Amino acid sequence: MASPPPLPAAGKSLRLAGALNISLPGAGLFYLGCRRTGATLALAFLVCFLAELGIFLVSYGRYLSLAMSDDLLKNDNLERIGDVFPRAWLIGFAGMGMVIYLWSIVLFTAAKRKFADPQAS
Repeated sequence: MASPPPLPAAGKSLRLAGALNISLPGAGLFYLGCRRTGATLALAFLVCFLAELGIFLVSYGRYLSLAMSDDLLKNDNLERIGDVFPRAWLIGFAGMGMVIYLWSIVLFTAAKRKFADPQAS
């Protein structure tokens, strides 16, 4: 059986850990001593966030290009303007980000219980 992760030092603040975990999923876990789990969650969330942001900005640039062009009503440009944003990718990355966020909350709650009562485990 694997040994449980080391408990955080007594000087750590649960409020600060909670604020960190809300700000960036996994950061509170990293602060409390679950470094590998916290770093993995934070990195995965940042990848989803940056991918979402990148896709949105590129798509918005395409949207502005079509919307500001002189030939908006020519050919099928007006019909294509709705297809500029790849909805499936945006929803997929947003969904993965939410799953990571919720999983981080679950793991943080468990780590917080261990921190508050080290004799429980």
